[in-house]
Amino acid sequence: MSSRGAVTDLNHVPTNGYSTVGYVLDAKILKGNSKRFHSLPEISHSADTVYVRFKPDGVTLHEIRFFGPDHLPIIEIAFHPEPKLNNGNKKENVLHYHKYDGLNRLDPEYLTDEIRKKYKKYLKEFGLYDKR
Repeated sequence: MSSRGAVTDLNHVPTNGYSTVGYVLDAKILKGNSKRFHSLPEISHSADTVYVRFKPDGVTLHEIRFFGPDHLPIIEIAFHPEPKLNNGNKKENVLHYHKYDGLNRLDPEYLTDEIRKKYKKYLKEFGLYDKR
């Protein structure tokens, strides 16, 4: 799969693409095949997909992105520095989310109770459910 979700030969992942390195629940854990692709794909290969990316330690969640039936992102829940929410702090991880409008990622917000409840199984799996 390429960075924008283009499908290639089933046995070939472009050098600028991603590899599935595991699964958590029903979510694919992706890793970029180069330093250029350090985030998650903007478009999913399949409808209603969930992609996960861990921090370099391979254990701590960095972000999880949920895609809809049109292969476009709906919401991303992240646990990384977000200076817009944390008074400019670029080092402390903050649990937050971004909604999407098509391919446009909207400004970050702290998790609401509604979002926390809706995505509870994932947040619990990553040990972030009770984190505020």
